[in-house]
Order: sequence, then C-alpha cells, then structure tokens
Amino acid sequence: MQKVFTIFIICLLLQACNSKNERNDVENSNELVMYEPSEMTILMRKIHEVNKIVKDQIIKNDSLLIFPEDFTKIFSATLTDSTERDDEFIILARSFIDLQKITFSTYSDSTVYNFNQSINNCVECHRTRCPGPIPEIKKLLIN
Repeated sequence: MQKVFTIFIICLLLQACNSKNERNDVENSNELVMYEPSEMTILMRKIHEVNKIVKDQIIKNDSLLIFPEDFTKIFSATLTDSTERDDEFIILARSFIDLQKITFSTYSDSTVYNFNQSINNCVECHRTRCPGPIPEIKKLLIN
C-alpha cells in the first residue's frame, strides 16, 4: 500500500512540474512576441519628428519648407484599434492638417499661433485615444 501511495505522490509531483513548465513556456513565448507598430503609430512618430524640426525653425525665424504631404495619410493609415477612426477623430485630423498647412504657408507672427493650435489639436485627440504621448506632444508647444 505504501508503494502505491509513493507512486501516486510521485505522479502528482511530475504532473505539477509538467503543468508549471507548460505555464512557463506560455509565459516565455509571450515575452518573445515582437511589437509591430501600426501605420498610424509610424506616421505619428514621423509627424512628431518633423514638428520638432519645424518648432526649431519657427523659433529661429527660419523659413519653413513645404507642408509634408505624407501627413495627409492620417486619414488612411491603419490604426492599432480601427474603432478609433470615428467622427471626432476625422474632425480633429482635418483640423490638424488645416492648421499645419496654414503654419507652413504663413510668414508672420501667426505662424507660432497656428503651429501651437495644431499641437493643441494633437493633445485634444490624444486625450481620448492613446494618452501616453501627451507629455511629449506638449513639448512641441512654443512658449
């Protein structure tokens, strides 16, 4: 009887070890999954980088180059969550594009105003979607 009990205990221990290893395999496989940024994420990063340069140009009173037409991909780029492309998103995106175009086409004190308005527009959109980058976006504002 004791032999049967010992074999039973060993079987339980082996089963417990196997299920723990299976859980570890699943956990480890999750760690190896590479993050693939969406088209919108890549576009937003590009917009941010370009606007850092634009901010410096405005501060130095340099003339701005032409409006980057790639920015208009904001209307078609694949989102991480496709449900976020709602009416509010479209309105804010349109406003952003319009303000950016105005920023690139004005040669007066209103350039700073229009640029800041476009950046505030980004912040407003990010309040309801992907709030993480808001502190970085706010760094683009010209005081």
